[in-house]
Amino acid sequence: MTTPSLTVDLYGDPACPWDFSAEGARLRLLWRYGDHITWRRRMVVLSRDRGEYAARGVALAALAEGRAKLRDLFGMPIDASPAARHMATIVGCRAVVAARLHAPDREAALLRRLRVLSMTERLLLDEPGTIARAADEAGIDAGELLRWMDDGATEEALREDMTLARDPSPVARAMPERLARTPEGGWRYTCPSYVLHLGDRRHDAPGFQPARVYEVAVANMAPGLPTRPDPSGVEEVLAWAPHPLATAEVGAVLEVPLRTARALLERAGARPAPAAGDAYWSAG
Repeated sequence: MTTPSLTVDLYGDPACPWDFSAEGARLRLLWRYGDHITWRRRMVVLSRDRGEYAARGVALAALAEGRAKLRDLFGMPIDASPAARHMATIVGCRAVVAARLHAPDREAALLRRLRVLSMTERLLLDEPGTIARAADEAGIDAGELLRWMDDGATEEALREDMTLARDPSPVARAMPERLARTPEGGWRYTCPSYVLHLGDRRHDAPGFQPARVYEVAVANMAPGLPTRPDPSGVEEVLAWAPHPLATAEVGAVLEVPLRTARALLERAGARPAPAAGDAYWSAG
């Protein structure tokens, strides 16, 4: 019998600290289900121009305060200093979509680098230099990526993502506290939001959720989906990970507290790269 493959639409934005803080939960699912889940990244686009947040009355100091709260709550390496200015997150989103169309095997790597540069190094994702650096670090020719971003096909795909993000299902609308209002007065998915698909069946999990919530959703949708046993330790997690992991991400995969994860990493001789008061870890 063929094992069913679950498809998950993952709504997010590379400049969203909630989305970044949820990386541990996504990695836990990747560990558990591997290639039996097909991920479709959907870019929400939190801001279409540099003036959008200011027009809503959102101050840079308030955004920095929110980043600090999420850093302290979830433990991801987030620089909570105020940004120099508001940014148009649509630029980073467009880069991810361009990679999806032209270099799909590098899409996840590019998204990761954009997140790290935005969250940990406090770079602005609407600066060409930031996009170019993220491309280089993700193994994509920066000039090619910038050209792909100007493609009509990229713009069309990005607009499709934005339309889907702004059309939450009736199930999601029944949980308005887990959605966000748009400037036009409608609703959109928050980052991250998961929509699971299996055949004609659908399960919505809007808003930030613990990993166990997603695992319950997967089990309800596809109870026969094979799972991998829990990792034996941090060495196995770091050897499996496609990139260095933050302490909180290692803890999420292992399902241990942040302090325990850090102690285990140090005991295993993992190599830390200091970042925003924490570290990204690689195998020793």
